[in-house]
Amino acid sequence: MDQLFVHVSFWWPLGIGALLMTGELLVPATVFLWTGISCVLVAGLIALVPDLSLVTAVGLWIALSAGTILVVKYLQGHRLTGERVAPSAPPNRYGAEFVGMTTTLQEDSAEKHVRVNLKGANWGVMLPGGDLKAGTKIRITAVEGIYLIGESAEGAVQAGV
Repeated sequence: MDQLFVHVSFWWPLGIGALLMTGELLVPATVFLWTGISCVLVAGLIALVPDLSLVTAVGLWIALSAGTILVVKYLQGHRLTGERVAPSAPPNRYGAEFVGMTTTLQEDSAEKHVRVNLKGANWGVMLPGGDLKAGTKIRITAVEGIYLIGESAEGAVQAGV
């Protein structure tokens, strides 16, 4: 029974920690990583306090492992479900955030198509109502595939561009 309280060299937990962290490469679940890091921390503690017993070292390792795993899982959950700004457009509705915006045409439309710059990106706009001249204000009304659909918005206030 006295052998359980034998003093431990810091090389053992250091090696076990390295093996656990290497195991993370084979089975990526982040559990091996944090238990390995905890083992290395215990090795450092044993190096600082050489009179630490095996039972104390293992107890510290278990406590550190559980603590780091719980903290990391909490932080991951908080990051994934934490407070975020809601996207302005539903997923898979590319360009939907521009619906309702108005902008001024920089060039004449040709064959009911024109390119406009919205939020720093060039977008193709289809104008079903007909061709418009440069300087005309248009309002984006819908998204169809990769094109925005626009209409003349003379008198509308320019917003968000």
